[in-house]
Amino acid sequence: MASHILGKIDLARFQFIEKQRGNNDSPASKTEVENYGKNDCKLEDEINFLNAIPKQREEYDEFGQGYWKNLSLYNASGVAEDSQYRDAQTCVPTEYMNNCPTIQRLINEVFNSKYLRMVRARNLIDGMVMPHRDFVELETNVRYYRVFIAIEKNLESFHSDESGVFQMQPGEVWFLDAAIDHAAINFSTNSRMFLCFDFVLEHGIDERVIFNQNADIDFEAQPTYISREPMNEITKERIIANVSGLMNKYTFRDLVFTLSKFHFTHKLTVREAYDWLIEAAKRTNDDDLVIKSQQMKRYLIEHREINERFTINSWAA
Repeated sequence: MASHILGKIDLARFQFIEKQRGNNDSPASKTEVENYGKNDCKLEDEINFLNAIPKQREEYDEFGQGYWKNLSLYNASGVAEDSQYRDAQTCVPTEYMNNCPTIQRLINEVFNSKYLRMVRARNLIDGMVMPHRDFVELETNVRYYRVFIAIEKNLESFHSDESGVFQMQPGEVWFLDAAIDHAAINFSTNSRMFLCFDFVLEHGIDERVIFNQNADIDFEAQPTYISREPMNEITKERIIANVSGLMNKYTFRDLVFTLSKFHFTHKLTVREAYDWLIEAAKRTNDDDLVIKSQQMKRYLIEHREINERFTINSWAA
């Protein structure tokens, strides 16, 4: 199942201020949605609070480029520093929610807590998360269901999966099929805060059970998909040849990210970067590079075991 939009909530109900800036940052390029009450905590204030929290080291950091931060708002333990997803029956707020009453109200008003397992605030600035799959090491007798809501507007921020490249607009509620190949990027240095919800559903159940019955949602909202340029075989071959000429143990990680960006602008599959990488590594005649390329593709998008770890940066035998 590909990612798709479920609906849209009116973020103005949660004191959302929409700011859109052009390249010259002129007053004419700014728009603003009026606040509801001067004494209310604006959503922007809570985003600023979350952005001010120091980033902690996470086990998957090396698979992201730029500034990539995940903060646990709800999890199984209630401990803010606990960033590990667990298929547990409990989902309780962490200490961060003490300073995020508007976000907490959004969560409580919109979503059915029965199926909720984790909520994270996610920001990606001037960077990307390389193509990967989630949940490949978890049980398949239940349905892991991930939902995103953009709570900031950023015209340089995109997501991708096997169906194409799309842009989540503020207030849109998206099902992100994390079990298929997907990636994310922010080409700008501006914040692009999202709320990420992980649910566990029974197979065959209507996906709308994640919402409260009285939730105010526009189910007719239409998605924004990005038009991309085709790429011919001559260009592909030239890229692979150039990457092979540059590739060694010290440039390997940077080249992975470089190749991973092409599918955001060109009609390529999300995983094609790994096929190019493997082919480029083979042309170096360096077995370590070939093995690393093949292992990374398997780990990120094919299969990994529970508690298995893979590192791009280590070349130890």
